[in-house]
Amino acid sequence: MILSAIGYGFIYGFVLCFTFGPAFFRLIQTSIDNGFKRGVLIAAGVTVADAILMFSAVFGTSYLPTFQYFDTTVALLGALILFILGFNSLFKQQTQLVYPVTKFGSFLYYFTSGLLLNLLNPSNYIAVFATSTYLSGVEGFSLEQIIAFFIASLFATMLAESLIAFYAQKMKRLLTAKIMRRINQLAGSIFIISGLLIIWKQFF
Repeated sequence: MILSAIGYGFIYGFVLCFTFGPAFFRLIQTSIDNGFKRGVLIAAGVTVADAILMFSAVFGTSYLPTFQYFDTTVALLGALILFILGFNSLFKQQTQLVYPVTKFGSFLYYFTSGLLLNLLNPSNYIAVFATSTYLSGVEGFSLEQIIAFFIASLFATMLAESLIAFYAQKMKRLLTAKIMRRINQLAGSIFIISGLLIIWKQFF
């Protein structure tokens, strides 16, 4: 049964990467604009965020902050980050922004970008906690099976997003300046729409 949980978890993590959320488009955009290595840093941030949410789902919400208006704060921060990324992508010129030039600065910038995009998206909380509840309540998974499921999904997530970053970076040589502009506009629009959806779900 552990092996089947690992198999299902791997499929779950792999498929979940192609749900075309803001993190997906940020990964593609970064890989095209700044290369494979920086795309992998985005993927690592997303994977760590997933690990934090899965840990909380498996071992209880007592590890999450319990201060007043926590949900509202998370929603507003997530929407703000998406708006900043969205307007930056929509109005970005051909010249690149000045990103951190040190290795640690570059790591921190791209890693935290992926981490916050996932961690400050309330829909990810719902998805992970709903999956955990389904596994234990409907499928009757034991604690060991649920842990195996989520660990396998994390490996699959990192693998899938690394592959996305690799092939997105390879596409760069085929893209004209006009097409890259359209990609940035598409990504920017998705970021802004995702931010608006977060606010709508939270307040309406």
